[in-house]
Amino acid sequence: MNLERTIFVQIPSYRDPQLLPTLKDMIENAKSPFLLRIVICWQHGAEQDIQSFEANGFELTHTASEEGATVHFLRIHGANIELIDIDYIHSKGCGWARNLAQRRYRGEHYNLQIDSHHRFSAEWDFKMKSLLELLRVRSSRPLLTGYPPSFDPDTYPSGRQEYTAAIIFDSFSPTGVVRFRSVRLPAPVHGEIAFKAKFVAGGFIFSDGAFTQEVMSDPDHFFCTEEIATSIRAFTKGYDFYHPYAPLLWHQYDNHARKVWDDQSEPPAANSATSMTLEDRSSAALRKTLALVGLPTGSEMEDFGVYGLGSQRTLRQYERHTGINFRLRAVHKQSLTVQEPVLLSETFEENEWKRSLVYFRSMRVHISCTTRCPSFPASVLVSSYSSDGARQSTRELSKSELKFLSREGQVQYVDTLRVPLDQMPVRYSVHVRSGDALTDHQLSIFVEEVLV
Repeated sequence: MNLERTIFVQIPSYRDPQLLPTLKDMIENAKSPFLLRIVICWQHGAEQDIQSFEANGFELTHTASEEGATVHFLRIHGANIELIDIDYIHSKGCGWARNLAQRRYRGEHYNLQIDSHHRFSAEWDFKMKSLLELLRVRSSRPLLTGYPPSFDPDTYPSGRQEYTAAIIFDSFSPTGVVRFRSVRLPAPVHGEIAFKAKFVAGGFIFSDGAFTQEVMSDPDHFFCTEEIATSIRAFTKGYDFYHPYAPLLWHQYDNHARKVWDDQSEPPAANSATSMTLEDRSSAALRKTLALVGLPTGSEMEDFGVYGLGSQRTLRQYERHTGINFRLRAVHKQSLTVQEPVLLSETFEENEWKRSLVYFRSMRVHISCTTRCPSFPASVLVSSYSSDGARQSTRELSKSELKFLSREGQVQYVDTLRVPLDQMPVRYSVHVRSGDALTDHQLSIFVEEVLV
């Protein structure tokens, strides 16, 4: 096992005061810093300048103009650093920044994709290389990923988390984009060295260097769609994902740095030099993600080019691997807990598969008075029924909702559903308890699915 091989480290940094501490900690804790080539898409304002790097021991060897950008070349403890100098007002989001850094890949053996607010374990580079190589007995294309444990830069190392977590399905957005959450990994058994995963984290991927080119970040992904799109693309290109059991690095989740969405919020900021608003970029990323998983977008999508699916596995295989059905907005119940992918699910017949899923829906329930409401009723009940006529739920309007109904003549709420197929509501009814000021015929009910 030859571990004396180079690592390409790629970092997007947006006005982040933790960039310098992150770089110093990474390099000082590396076993072989001379094997690191670190490329940073350095999006900053007047609060940061190249002199701050020199003041922290970085040697500026030269500055060059390359592909229309100013690039500063620095060295410290044998590590090579390249800063792509970007005025923050020209930023186009996380995917764009990662893409700029990745384009400077020069054939390094390994790739490390992170953010700009981390701390590292001692000899992290040796540990990551060793673990990745050991995993080749399980996969020809392994990668390490996950949401690293948290740390507070004001107290570090005190108070840092000393356990790692799995990324699991949390929910669907109304538009169908998958949301994740992290759950503490169980203790390894039988000498396991890593936990097989279903999703990748944008802020930590350690892989072969070729990943940088094969699954290059799509510049159209502004932020929240990045991870599910990368997970699908990497899986269909043959990569297998693993969560380390031992902490290899830490991440600052409560980061107070100015965010790109703060500076590019709607309406367009006066100092923004980009032609698209935050809403424009987020909508474009959403449409592209929906198209990637085969869902309608309301507009024609052009060819994905290098940012599309791979040919080694299919989208359907990824759905069975993760337990997710994107079209139905449903997930297998086993995917709601911390479990490695279950291969058996790939053999399910389609109808059996659909019956085994939990369906996620958000229904907006509108209740209105068909005549003028004389006074608010003492109690109004809303019930839902499945296709077999069975009542699945009953909700009583709160006192504040009743007052609003009486005053405005209508009230609405969102019914959030997490149910199997046979419990999906097909009908809602509204009922006023006997003896109240209103009777049933004086109320109407209308229910629609929330899709935005």
